[in-house]
Order: sequence, then structure tokens, then C-alpha cells
Amino acid sequence: MKHSTKILVFLFLTLIGCKNTEAEKEMSNLEFEQKVFEQVFINIVDSTYTDKRIYTRIPTKAQENDPDFIAETNAIEKDTLNLIIAVDERFTDVEKLNTKKFIFKDLKELPKVENYTNWTEKYKKFIGVMSFSYITFDKTKKNGSLEVSYRCGVNCGLGYKVYLKKINGKWKVVKIEDTWIS
Repeated sequence: MKHSTKILVFLFLTLIGCKNTEAEKEMSNLEFEQKVFEQVFINIVDSTYTDKRIYTRIPTKAQENDPDFIAETNAIEKDTLNLIIAVDERFTDVEKLNTKKFIFKDLKELPKVENYTNWTEKYKKFIGVMSFSYITFDKTKKNGSLEVSYRCGVNCGLGYKVYLKKINGKWKVVKIEDTWIS
């Protein structure tokens, strides 16, 4: 009887230990993915964003050669610091990733409105909304890919597949493919 009780206790403890190990492994995978994502985040944004202020600025026939319109467009193109990007459901603290070029805001900050007019009214340098999938890694965890989307309004946006590779101990963006346009 003592022998079977020991076996049952051993099996029970083994099963509990496996569950904890699996939970710890899953947490470490999420932490690993987050660490990689934060390492390549700015590079991904800089490589895939489109400035809504330019992208949606389509000249009329009369504006094509208008010096004021051209000068204003050129001024916007040169205005590349403190650009506001709303980030959709990927981070709890997007502000920690701010740079001189990009200021990130949580998309939940303002209610969803068609064409993001409330964002444009609140932030003069609002350039769009970006969303990111989680990274899918190969078995060796030396290569990965994720989907990135940029939205600037209703029927206005771009999508990308971004490929990552660990090179000399650092994660790098190695390829970006256009996947959709609206």
C-alpha cells in the first residue's frame, strides 16, 4: 500500500510540475516575442509608415501647378519630427517607444471615427494608425515574420509582411513585402 501511495504522489507531483513548466515556457515565448518586437519596432515603423498628410493629399487639376499648394506639400514632406502614430492593440505602454521622429499613442485614446478626423483635429502631425500581428518564429527562433498594417481612413491603407532575422545576436528587418493597398 505504501508503495502505490508513493507512486500516486510522484505521478501527481510530476503532472503539476509539467503544467508549471508548460506555463513558464509559454510565458517565456511571449516575453521572447515581445523583446524581439521592441528591438525591431522603430525600424519596422520607419520602413512601413506612410504620412497621411501627404498620402491623402491629392491635388486637383488647378492645384497641380499652384505654387502655394506645392510649397505647402514640400513643407509637410520636410516636417519629419514628432509625427503622431496611433498604435492599435499591441502594447500597454506605447509611449515608452517614442523617438524624436515618432510619438506613439494608444488608439483607444480617442473614440473610433471615420477617417480619424478626431485624431487629425487633436494632433496636427497625426499620420495614421498602425497595427502589428504577433511574430511567428521558425523552430530555431532565428527567423520570424509578422503582418503590419497602416490605416489612414476609410478605404485608405497599406499592408505588409515583414521578415526578421537574427544576425550577429541582433534582430534585423531583412525583407518587407507589400501585401495589400486600399
